Amino acid sequence: MWLLVRADSLDEYWDHSGGLRTLAACPDTDERGDPWRWTARLSENPSGSEVLIEADPEYIGVETTVYTDSHTGIIERASGHQMVLTALNGQMLVAAADGPWERWLHPGDVFIVEGEDDERLRISLAGADARASVTMLAPRRAAALRWVP
Repeated sequence: MWLLVRADSLDEYWDHSGGLRTLAACPDTDERGDPWRWTARLSENPSGSEVLIEADPEYIGVETTVYTDSHTGIIERASGHQMVLTALNGQMLVAAADGPWERWLHPGDVFIVEGEDDERLRISLAGADARASVTMLAPRRAAALRWVP
Protein backbone atom coordinates (compact mmCIF):
# COMPACT_ATOMS: atom_id res chain seq x y z
CA MET A 1 0.00 0.00 0.00
CA TRP A 2 1.20 3.51 -0.69
CA LEU A 3 -0.06 6.98 0.02
CA LEU A 4 1.03 10.15 -1.77
CA VAL A 5 0.32 13.53 -0.19
CA ARG A 6 1.08 16.66 -2.17
CA ALA A 7 2.81 19.51 -0.34
CA ASP A 8 0.11 22.06 -1.12
CA SER A 9 -2.72 19.89 0.22
CA LEU A 10 -1.70 20.23 3.87
CA ASP A 11 -1.64 23.96 4.53
CA GLU A 12 -3.42 23.49 7.85
CA TYR A 13 -0.52 21.35 9.08
CA TRP A 14 1.93 24.28 9.11
CA ASP A 15 3.25 25.40 12.47
CA HIS A 16 4.37 28.83 11.35
CA SER A 17 5.83 29.70 14.75
CA GLY A 18 8.19 26.72 14.64
CA GLY A 19 8.78 26.71 10.88
CA LEU A 20 7.63 23.09 10.62
CA ARG A 21 4.97 21.34 8.56
CA THR A 22 3.62 17.94 9.52
CA LEU A 23 4.06 15.62 6.55
CA ALA A 24 2.54 12.51 8.08
CA ALA A 25 1.82 10.95 11.45
CA CYS A 26 0.56 7.61 12.68
CA PRO A 27 -2.14 8.08 13.73
CA ASP A 28 -2.78 11.48 12.21
CA THR A 29 -5.34 12.65 14.78
CA ASP A 30 -6.12 11.90 18.43
CA GLU A 31 -9.67 10.89 17.47
CA ARG A 32 -8.40 7.69 15.82
CA GLY A 33 -8.06 5.97 19.18
CA ASP A 34 -4.79 4.27 18.29
CA PRO A 35 -1.63 5.01 20.28
CA TRP A 36 0.78 7.48 18.67
CA ARG A 37 3.81 5.86 17.07
CA TRP A 38 5.55 8.40 14.78
CA THR A 39 5.43 11.84 13.16
CA ALA A 40 7.36 13.18 10.16
CA ARG A 41 7.78 16.94 9.87
CA LEU A 42 9.39 19.12 7.22
CA SER A 43 11.71 21.85 8.48
CA GLU A 44 12.45 24.51 5.89
CA ASN A 45 15.63 26.39 6.76
CA PRO A 46 17.77 28.87 4.82
CA SER A 47 20.40 26.11 4.60
CA GLY A 48 17.85 23.70 3.07
CA SER A 49 14.88 21.55 3.96
CA GLU A 50 15.12 18.45 6.13
CA VAL A 51 12.73 15.80 7.41
CA LEU A 52 12.56 15.43 11.17
CA ILE A 53 11.23 12.13 12.50
CA GLU A 54 9.85 11.78 16.00
CA ALA A 55 9.06 8.19 16.96
CA ASP A 56 8.25 6.15 20.04
CA PRO A 57 11.60 4.33 20.54
CA GLU A 58 9.88 1.45 22.35
CA TYR A 59 8.00 0.56 19.15
CA ILE A 60 9.82 2.11 16.19
CA GLY A 61 13.38 2.03 14.89
CA VAL A 62 14.27 4.93 12.57
CA GLU A 63 16.90 5.20 9.85
CA THR A 64 17.02 8.22 7.50
CA THR A 65 19.14 8.63 4.37
CA VAL A 66 19.40 11.83 2.32
CA TYR A 67 20.12 11.36 -1.39
CA THR A 68 21.77 14.02 -3.59
CA ASP A 69 23.85 14.41 -6.77
CA SER A 70 21.31 13.08 -9.33
CA HIS A 71 21.19 9.76 -7.44
CA THR A 72 19.38 6.86 -9.10
CA GLY A 73 19.11 3.53 -7.35
CA ILE A 74 17.02 0.81 -5.78
CA ILE A 75 15.81 1.05 -2.20
CA GLU A 76 14.29 -1.91 -0.39
CA ARG A 77 11.53 -2.01 2.18
CA ALA A 78 11.15 -5.16 4.27
CA SER A 79 7.74 -6.63 4.96
CA GLY A 80 6.06 -4.91 7.89
CA HIS A 81 8.28 -1.82 7.70
CA GLN A 82 7.09 1.62 6.63
CA MET A 83 8.99 3.97 4.34
CA VAL A 84 8.58 7.76 4.22
CA LEU A 85 9.97 9.42 1.06
CA THR A 86 10.12 13.20 0.72
CA ALA A 87 11.45 15.44 -2.02
CA LEU A 88 13.46 18.20 -0.33
CA ASN A 89 14.66 20.11 -3.38
CA GLY A 90 13.99 19.55 -7.07
CA GLN A 91 12.05 16.49 -8.16
CA MET A 92 12.27 12.77 -7.43
CA LEU A 93 10.75 9.95 -9.45
CA VAL A 94 9.57 6.98 -7.35
CA ALA A 95 8.76 3.81 -9.27
CA ALA A 96 8.12 0.14 -8.62
CA ALA A 97 11.35 -1.65 -9.54
CA ASP A 98 9.39 -4.46 -11.17
CA GLY A 99 6.06 -2.85 -11.94
CA PRO A 100 4.30 -0.28 -14.07
CA TRP A 101 3.60 2.55 -11.61
CA GLU A 102 5.66 5.66 -11.01
CA ARG A 103 5.07 9.01 -9.34
CA TRP A 104 6.92 12.32 -9.45
CA LEU A 105 7.47 13.97 -6.08
CA HIS A 106 7.94 17.71 -5.84
CA PRO A 107 9.46 19.61 -2.88
CA GLY A 108 7.45 18.91 0.26
CA ASP A 109 5.52 15.96 -1.19
CA VAL A 110 5.51 12.85 0.98
CA PHE A 111 5.11 9.27 -0.20
CA ILE A 112 4.45 6.54 2.39
CA VAL A 113 4.86 2.86 1.57
CA GLU A 114 3.93 -0.14 3.70
CA GLY A 115 2.73 -3.68 3.25
CA GLU A 116 3.04 -7.38 3.91
CA ASP A 117 5.51 -8.08 1.10
CA ASP A 118 9.12 -7.02 0.67
CA GLU A 119 9.26 -4.20 -1.85
CA ARG A 120 11.87 -2.70 -4.14
CA LEU A 121 11.50 0.86 -5.36
CA ARG A 122 13.63 2.81 -7.79
CA ILE A 123 14.27 6.44 -6.95
CA SER A 124 15.71 8.88 -9.45
CA LEU A 125 16.58 12.46 -8.60
CA ALA A 126 16.05 14.92 -11.43
CA GLY A 127 19.04 17.22 -11.60
CA ALA A 128 22.20 17.93 -9.66
CA ASP A 129 20.43 20.20 -7.15
CA ALA A 130 17.73 17.65 -6.26
CA ARG A 131 17.71 16.27 -2.68
CA ALA A 132 15.45 13.63 -1.20
CA SER A 133 14.97 12.03 2.20
CA VAL A 134 14.09 8.35 2.70
CA THR A 135 13.21 7.17 6.20
CA MET A 136 12.73 3.52 7.15
CA LEU A 137 10.51 2.86 10.15
CA ALA A 138 11.06 -0.61 11.58
CA PRO A 139 8.81 -2.36 14.13
CA ARG A 140 10.47 -3.23 17.42
CA ARG A 141 7.58 -5.06 19.08
CA ALA A 142 4.84 -5.84 16.58
CA ALA A 143 5.28 -8.07 13.57
CA ALA A 144 4.36 -5.18 11.26
CA LEU A 145 3.68 -1.46 11.30
CA ARG A 146 0.26 -0.39 10.08
CA TRP A 147 -0.78 2.96 8.68
CA VAL A 148 -3.45 4.64 10.76
CA PRO A 149 -4.49 7.61 8.59
